[in-house]
Amino acid sequence: MNVFCASFISLYISDDLLTKIVYEVSMLDLEEPPKNNLRKVIFKYGNMLCKEEKLRIVGELIGRTKKFHQGDIYDIMLMLNHGGWKITIERLARGLDCSTRTVHRNMTEELKREKELLNKQI
Repeated sequence: MNVFCASFISLYISDDLLTKIVYEVSMLDLEEPPKNNLRKVIFKYGNMLCKEEKLRIVGELIGRTKKFHQGDIYDIMLMLNHGGWKITIERLARGLDCSTRTVHRNMTEELKREKELLNKQI
């Protein structure tokens, strides 16, 4: 048995489990960062970029380059309505493969009214 200590916590791991963990870690693609770790982009002080330019650069670096338009949201709304599903922000986000916050950010008042009308038809 192997014993690992981190400050005041002791963890006992069997040899079989340790071998399995080492194998699984060795099979990971190390070029792709884990999904749950934060990424930080640090800009040099005085680089003269405005906030929007910095956010655009950060978005490109961490892979958030998708842009959604009102037409994309409306198309998903129509698909949900034709399928007999109630239109929710969560379902729209799943259909667009984005976060619910992104859908909220891109929903106009006209789309919100249309969503309510389509939901009343069901």
